[in-house]
Amino acid sequence: MCSHVGKCNRKSVVKLVILTVCVLSCVPLARGLTKPNLYPFGTSASDIITDKADDGGSKKIVLKNPFKFFGKSKYSLFVNNNGLITFDAQLSEYKPKSFPLQENIPLIAPFWADVDVSRDWSKGNIWYRQENSSLLLNRASQEIQNYFISQRNFHANWLFIVTWDNVGFYGASGPGRNKKNTFQAVLVRNEERSFVIFNYLRVEWTTGSNSLGDPSTGLGGSTAQAGFNAGDQRNYYSIEGAQTPDVINLTLTSNVGIPGKWVFQVDGDNILDIKCSHAEQINVFPKVGSMFGGEEIRISGPCFSSAFTIFARIKETNETFQCTTINDISGACIMPSVFRTGQVTIEVNPYEMGWNYSSAYQIENVAFLTPKIIRHNPDLWVIQNNVTMSWNLSLTPSSLFFLDILAYQNINDSGPSFVTVHSDELFDLQTPINSSIAFTSFILDGNLYESMTSLVLRVRYNTSAGFSSIWSDVFPVRWSSPANAEKMCQNWIKSSLPLLNETESTCPCTLRQASRDTGRYFVDPLCNLQNNHKDTNCLYNQGAVQCFRRMLHSLSVSGETCCYNRDGELLDARDTPHAGGTRSLYHIQAQGRDVVPFFSYFKNDLVPFVQCCQYSYNNTMCQHFLKLRPPTTCQAYTPPTPAQAAGDPHLTTLDRKDYTFNGIGDFVLLQDVNSSMVVQVRAIQTRDTGGLLQNASVFSAIAMQTRNSDKIEIYKTFDGMAEILVNNDSVELVETTSNFNGVNLEMGEREDSKVNVLVVFENEDLSISVDVSKDLLNVLVMISGERYKGQIRGLLGNFNGDDNDDFITRQSEVLPADASMEDLHFKFGMTWEVQNDELLFTHQNTESNAINYTPIFLDDIGNPDLNFTAVLELCGDNKQCQYDYSVTKNENIAKGTMQFIEKFKEIESDVQKVVRCPFLDVPTNGNRSVSGYSVGANATFWCLEGFQIIQGASFIECREDGGWSGATPMCVKKVVDESSISGLVVYIASSSGALVVVVVIAIVLMVLIKCRRKPKPEADPEINGPIFENPVFLESLSTLGNGGAFKIPRPTYVDPNLLDDYFF
Repeated sequence: MCSHVGKCNRKSVVKLVILTVCVLSCVPLARGLTKPNLYPFGTSASDIITDKADDGGSKKIVLKNPFKFFGKSKYSLFVNNNGLITFDAQLSEYKPKSFPLQENIPLIAPFWADVDVSRDWSKGNIWYRQENSSLLLNRASQEIQNYFISQRNFHANWLFIVTWDNVGFYGASGPGRNKKNTFQAVLVRNEERSFVIFNYLRVEWTTGSNSLGDPSTGLGGSTAQAGFNAGDQRNYYSIEGAQTPDVINLTLTSNVGIPGKWVFQVDGDNILDIKCSHAEQINVFPKVGSMFGGEEIRISGPCFSSAFTIFARIKETNETFQCTTINDISGACIMPSVFRTGQVTIEVNPYEMGWNYSSAYQIENVAFLTPKIIRHNPDLWVIQNNVTMSWNLSLTPSSLFFLDILAYQNINDSGPSFVTVHSDELFDLQTPINSSIAFTSFILDGNLYESMTSLVLRVRYNTSAGFSSIWSDVFPVRWSSPANAEKMCQNWIKSSLPLLNETESTCPCTLRQASRDTGRYFVDPLCNLQNNHKDTNCLYNQGAVQCFRRMLHSLSVSGETCCYNRDGELLDARDTPHAGGTRSLYHIQAQGRDVVPFFSYFKNDLVPFVQCCQYSYNNTMCQHFLKLRPPTTCQAYTPPTPAQAAGDPHLTTLDRKDYTFNGIGDFVLLQDVNSSMVVQVRAIQTRDTGGLLQNASVFSAIAMQTRNSDKIEIYKTFDGMAEILVNNDSVELVETTSNFNGVNLEMGEREDSKVNVLVVFENEDLSISVDVSKDLLNVLVMISGERYKGQIRGLLGNFNGDDNDDFITRQSEVLPADASMEDLHFKFGMTWEVQNDELLFTHQNTESNAINYTPIFLDDIGNPDLNFTAVLELCGDNKQCQYDYSVTKNENIAKGTMQFIEKFKEIESDVQKVVRCPFLDVPTNGNRSVSGYSVGANATFWCLEGFQIIQGASFIECREDGGWSGATPMCVKKVVDESSISGLVVYIASSSGALVVVVVIAIVLMVLIKCRRKPKPEADPEINGPIFENPVFLESLSTLGNGGAFKIPRPTYVDPNLLDDYFF
């Protein structure tokens, strides 16, 4: 609601239409609630009634579920007769006060005034109960979903309902005794969110006589207060009109467009009011969508009217689309396809008068989104084949469906787009009993052109805003004949662009290294161990168990993929072209002029690979492909460097120096010498399990930013959740992975009462992993490569490879490596306290700290109140755990420290440099067998019949220096020694006479001629498809064993897990 018309005229918007909308939205609404609009109350609802004493109320009520209020969980409350619900303590004060209160009492005030139910003439009651019936939970859930666009999936699990029914005011006389109020407060919660609904059925008085009100009217004087008080003497919210005569209009006003109803979200640091207004900034939910589009988004902020058509547009692409009015406070739109990623601006024109409202919106790369349409048996998805797909019907709440097959194309003049090549209404859906999964089969066909190489499926379903969509994965066009694939491959080879970046490949050598090197590599969404869709997972790297991709750097649009086998070893595409990774012309995330995220990679790198190496059945085509997209290797790889800050902060610097620092305040954890990359931490005084302050500190928040990235802040909340801010604004991560400007966030599953947030700065080779619990943050920093060597400052040292000079103060003084913990605290750590002009944190530090705080240093541990046997039982020989338990008396902190340090040691082991020898080529006219590429592995070479080895050894080993003990040999043709034949002729001639000589010479000549004549080769049988799937070849191969076992050396291109009966 608008408070007055003038507020609607911002930026001199004086058009008559806008004024009309503002005036209409600000006029008190004519209709009020009726009794059925209230939640059921009274004896029939099994309510409890409060004590009728003047200024009385309920006893302490222990809640069945905690209720989060102003960021803190509340476990009990009091219902006060004077229109209040208080936490922590009862409040019998009858005279309403202005917020914030000086008393530290958190409270909810639907109508704080001098209520009187103690008199004989007063027939009113105050009813309350806790409620968990499915009927009312569903009703409350629906209300929250309708009013809060960001809570479309909210489901309540608990209600607390308080009703002040027909209550009068204190000191009423004469006609004043007939003045009655009826109002209700409903507390609604689930595991993460809390809401309060105020329902005002009847408001006829505002003031008791002791508050200077008129006894005969109940008006005047100090009128009623309505709103919320945090109890911290700072934060509060008052409803518009509270403590003014206008409070009597609460039955006619609203912030949700329903007279008499007010709804608020109360779990955050501030109360969220959803009333419409005419501020330029609007709310959009969800705030994240895919490049595909087709998602319904809800918009709130302006006061909407069905008299106008709502238009929206994406500012960066100038694409306009129409929206629908849902109610006075929200509208709905269907997002179009957007061929870019990252943040865009959605502008809204709600009155057909201009683009006066806007909000940021995040476009996600389709490669990272889980397909909602599942393609079954994708190897059979060949044009003109009958194929099967499925999806969860809960994703498409409609009875009308359309299936579209779309082709991606990028024509220079018109740019990237989807073209519908086939469309059908879906009728024949098979749904198994007791299942919500729908299956359908159809012929894969359409109006396809030769230039169309990539397809995607779309199911459209009808909604109030239009047709929403769900999508499959993108997949290559595959024709039935391998000749088509070979032709496509040949055309690509002729026109392929060279790789733009010729630097050496730097894949990690092992799967363990790759999984830890989060600053440089991320899990390939197309080949991921965590992918539940086995049919399509690793479809393009068959034989790999996990692939990783190099982070995108601003200096290049190219990429590389690193794939690993079951043993965790890097696969080489020259050995296993169907499984190994390659360099690519385009990175999966690259974008720019003529470069479309994912689709440029798919069209120019992945589609050529499958046509050349999978669909053509022609190994020569695949070898040509690998020349243009070289295999990835690991000989040039350098592992990342980890550092940590855990528990009562125990730090390990980037040069492996361990120490403890117990400062309180905001500190520089690390920054480069140019301050272009900064990470700050907030340290607060820790508490024991009873809430008492202890002489130690923990990290409660972290803030970080680089010169080319958004700012990220992570705060621990009272109940152990992670509050995340991006550029000072709180965000709720909808997807597991979210991409922002220059930085990616990955939210892990909640485990052991903690949640992990991984922050990756994609252009900096830097990642920061944060474990968040209700007690503290534990931080793991990973820096990859050499760019920051010697360039780091702060609590994590200088990263120059020498741990003797890590303690460099802000003033560039170096403390000795063996400095005492006390010296490190005051002379090193405290110098890195953040200055005012450096502060990255948005939230102020509101934690209470002891006035005379003095930390306990590591040499001083030993708490006479603790049973050291119990300490050893909990911590073993872990000194940091022992220290934390001794100084904090908090078992959770100590145990968490030990677990995190053990995790850190495991990471240190995983990222150790390993030695791998380079790839060995197969000699021309020969073959080879390789047992591996790690130290001690060996390789055996042999030549084909008629050839012999020269210039190399037949057996070599991988040495510790990363080289082979010998070179790959050469196989040359054997030469027949004719001089021995001539000698034989002379000898025979001298012994047997001329006739014998003539006969022998003739025989020898015939033999020589016969031996030198090459037999005419027989025509090979026609072989279509892979040779080891050809029945003629397999039948002839099986006869080689007649008369006994017969095996031949295994060629490098044959899968080592196949055909053991034929190869050794």
